Amino acid sequence: MTYKEAARLIASDYTRRKQAYQQDEQTALEQDAEFLACEKELRALLFNEVQGKPIDKKKLAALQKSNAQMRKRLGLVPPAPACKICNDTGRHNGKFCECVVRLSVQNESNVSIPLHDFEAVDFSVYGEHEPAYRKLFDDVRTICTLYPKNKKRCIVLSGNTGNGKTYLAGCAANEMLQRGMSVLALTAFAANNRFLKYHTCFDADKASYLDPMLDCTLLIIDDLGTESILKNVTNEYLYLILNERNLAGKLTLFTTNLTPNAILNRYGDRIYSRLFDKSLTYAKSLSAPDIRKAF
Repeated sequence: MTYKEAARLIASDYTRRKQAYQQDEQTALEQDAEFLACEKELRALLFNEVQGKPIDKKKLAALQKSNAQMRKRLGLVPPAPACKICNDTGRHNGKFCECVVRLSVQNESNVSIPLHDFEAVDFSVYGEHEPAYRKLFDDVRTICTLYPKNKKRCIVLSGNTGNGKTYLAGCAANEMLQRGMSVLALTAFAANNRFLKYHTCFDADKASYLDPMLDCTLLIIDDLGTESILKNVTNEYLYLILNERNLAGKLTLFTTNLTPNAILNRYGDRIYSRLFDKSLTYAKSLSAPDIRKAF
């Protein structure tokens, strides 16, 4: 779903709810004589007030109170916008609102990794590494719960296969989703495929491949280093995504089997410097053995 489609859907849903309310109100006016009389008198007073004519303020206040009580009795509650930021217009400060981004990515199977709960983590599986893993999970959870007030904007989790990187990423995704944030989780292969489609596409939907990666609150790229390096595509768009998200204050999480030196050799100085900027990045190497082999 494109941003424009998501924005139209949000706006049309609000319009539908307002129209349903208006229909319910009209039905109540037709069926409840007391409510109809109160409403007519109240509207007449309000019209006179707008016209600048003198009115009985005490009578107006009494009518408004009585009208509100009747509406409550009749179950007439005006619909409120689902999004308090854009009031269901889909736009805020000249850009598509977070609610649009969230709806757009939610409609494309946006989280391709299993979701987990920080509260349900069994740290005993990490054996002698349990204390270190407790601190690691706590650190990542703190970044997610404090966002956007925390300084860290990038999380890099490295280490061997099966030692909890993707599991921790799933906890982070779940935490952000529970906070109502937009989350997009992709394998490095899927992210690279988006880069290629964007690079080779020239139709009106071109932006739909890259925009969700730029705009979602949390972007997760799982297994960085397993994708092919495509000339003029992989490194260029990976740098673009990482740099633009850092500048916009978005949260990005990478999991990888590569060491920092291997990342430097594979992707070069520009990407390495963005991934391991100490002022913006929380980087940890997970040291537990392959947990899955224990079961």
